[in-house]
Amino acid sequence: MNKKTQKTKNCFINLNMYHLHLKTGSRGKGQSATAKSDYITREGRYQKHEDPCIYSESGNMPKFAEENPRDYWEAADEHERANGRLFVEVEVAIPSDLAIDDGCHLASRFAARLTNERGLPYTMAVHEGQGHNPHAHIVISERANDGIDRDADQWFKRANKQEPELGGAAKDRELQSKEWLLEVREEWANEANQFLERRGHEQRLDHRSL
Repeated sequence: MNKKTQKTKNCFINLNMYHLHLKTGSRGKGQSATAKSDYITREGRYQKHEDPCIYSESGNMPKFAEENPRDYWEAADEHERANGRLFVEVEVAIPSDLAIDDGCHLASRFAARLTNERGLPYTMAVHEGQGHNPHAHIVISERANDGIDRDADQWFKRANKQEPELGGAAKDRELQSKEWLLEVREEWANEANQFLERRGHEQRLDHRSL
């Protein structure tokens, strides 16, 4: 038995299967939320990328971006403060044993897990991975949707705790913590393993391997 595979209770845990990477984007570092959205959804200049997007979705968007989620990321580039974070990106490798539809469903469930309870706007996309490395990108905004109707300009202003309707959408600061990253790593393993088990696959992910 090599160092990369172990067998436990008749289930094979393949340590190479687990991949989760977290990145952040900020105006101060010259990054663009719009470019990131275009890249993961394969829009604009990325339409002919060799690794196609096979599924995408967005959720928890404010009213000004409900019809076109790309408007949200454009607004972030335009209105977020100069040193502010534009997005948090979670990238995960989808177990290749899963069928394409199952992989997309798994990624969708995971995106909802990370964002819906917190009301965080997000765009998620699944890339084919050239047939052997399917993976998902989840781009998340730290500004929580509290249900107050704000235009794009107000949305990205500083929040007003006493009178929320007069300020911008508040940022969820937990996304900047190590504890949140550890929770995300464990959550992905749990979600993926449930899918693998339901589909009759023996392999399991282990987030503790990295």
